[in-house]
Amino acid sequence: MRARVKTLGLHRVLLFAFWYLALFPGRLGYDYALLARMVQEGESTAWWGANFYWMFKVLTFEGRHLFLMSLLGLSLLTYSLYYFINALPIKHENRKKAMTAIMLTPIYGFFGVTVSHDVFQVCGVLLISALVFRWRFENGFRFSQTIPIIILSIFCLLTTHTGIVIIASLVAFVFYNRERKIALLALVMTATFSIISNLGINEPSAETIFKDKVPKAGNALTVLMLVDLKCIAQHPDALITEAEWKVLERYSAKENWKTQTTCSNPDAMVAPLGLKINQTEIDRDLVRTFLSVVSRSPAIPFISHVQRSAVALPPPFFLPPTNQIPWNPEIPLGSGTNVALQSGPGVLHPSIDEPSLAKKVAYFAPLEIVAQALALIVNQASWFWGWGGLWLWPIYLFLILKFRIKKLRDLVILTIPTLLLHLSIFLVGPSSLPRYVMATIFQGLIFAYLLIVERKVNV
Repeated sequence: MRARVKTLGLHRVLLFAFWYLALFPGRLGYDYALLARMVQEGESTAWWGANFYWMFKVLTFEGRHLFLMSLLGLSLLTYSLYYFINALPIKHENRKKAMTAIMLTPIYGFFGVTVSHDVFQVCGVLLISALVFRWRFENGFRFSQTIPIIILSIFCLLTTHTGIVIIASLVAFVFYNRERKIALLALVMTATFSIISNLGINEPSAETIFKDKVPKAGNALTVLMLVDLKCIAQHPDALITEAEWKVLERYSAKENWKTQTTCSNPDAMVAPLGLKINQTEIDRDLVRTFLSVVSRSPAIPFISHVQRSAVALPPPFFLPPTNQIPWNPEIPLGSGTNVALQSGPGVLHPSIDEPSLAKKVAYFAPLEIVAQALALIVNQASWFWGWGGLWLWPIYLFLILKFRIKKLRDLVILTIPTLLLHLSIFLVGPSSLPRYVMATIFQGLIFAYLLIVERKVNV
């Protein structure tokens, strides 16, 4: 099978233009509104990836305009989806249909123009997944034929902290394929991008970035341990010795540890502790205490991670993530929410959260009304459209029914970039947000569509 890259076609170009113009100049969430204000004030940070910071700084003209950054995001997403679909060993006609179908969805349009490093992570996962499919199904495939794709995927994945794990899987694939020079090139490019992009970054304190929110700088592993310990310590029946309490009280008073809060949000869990940046360094006593306390109450941190990564975990083994709009119709509509009825995380971000960047064009308003209506349909059922764990099933169903992949080992290998993404989300447990698993959602939508289009099943 040869991966054929052909022109998008006029109707797909028009779809691209519709989403870009309807949502012009782009969409911007809370975190990136903070980043925009930092850039406007001359500050720098690698919190969202050093290379993403420089892209944002340059392409937004010092944090003042969104239109180029959103255009780059939508363009890269379009190319990555196109490359992924063309890597599948299916009829060329069905590839074109699948590309059109995915571009019709507001998930494609809204996510693509949302300025976020998550867009780049999705592109990286899709590109590497495409390389894995070509490696498995294309006779005579060599990674040396795809050096530009490898470099692009590495650059995209380095915009996130979890991307390095997926890059490692790519290097392993290339090395296993006995193309050691390409594997070395991938390592060199990873190091080069990392070193160069961090030049000139003067990292501010976490208080500067997040102001009244939880400090997130310092040692990430320590923060993760404190989150799990807080969830256990606040339980009335927690088994914690006096010696262990002494260690915990180095970080915060006992009453702060015992203050009960949700275990589904790491910010909310650590906030009562009132941590300072110098309290997030590696400490051997904390590690020993963590292992001891967790070993006596393993169910609490496990379910805490389940709650914080619900979007990444599949049914029927796990419950769905929280819906954006409350399910209980007895509650007055909008009670306790904003006018967007958002009480839980939505799939698509409808707004520009930094007023100075909300430079819309009045002529495009009718197009935006249509786009926003479609986004609301998706967001009001965010538990379904944003549940990455659910969208794993169409991927595996297609691999089994159409590609006749029966061995568990082969199924894992073919989806290793996606599985590593989900595993990282479970272990880190940042929060249960659909944007973290959007790479899986796109793949799931594509394979679900192909299951319908290619009705003949090879079994």
